[in-house]
Amino acid sequence: MERVPPLEGIMSPTKTEKTYRLIINHKYCKFATCEICIGLCPVKNLVIKNNQVTDLGLCIGCKLCERYCPDIAIELEEVNESGKTAPTGE
Repeated sequence: MERVPPLEGIMSPTKTEKTYRLIINHKYCKFATCEICIGLCPVKNLVIKNNQVTDLGLCIGCKLCERYCPDIAIELEEVNESGKTAPTGE
């Protein structure tokens, strides 16, 4: 029987992994009656804080929040190594 090597570092950040930033338009967001984005986020990146939806900085870029927001209040941007952002597109 062959030994399987340990899975250390499989999920650790590398230089090739992308990082994302969420832009939440609080004028459009109806979090008090909605919370769809909070329920859909697989990494629990979105929470209600100070009476508004807040990004915790854990975004993996799945786009579920952006795609299913009925008020089009969320935009996802990819952050490159220099810190500049660009829309992720479809």
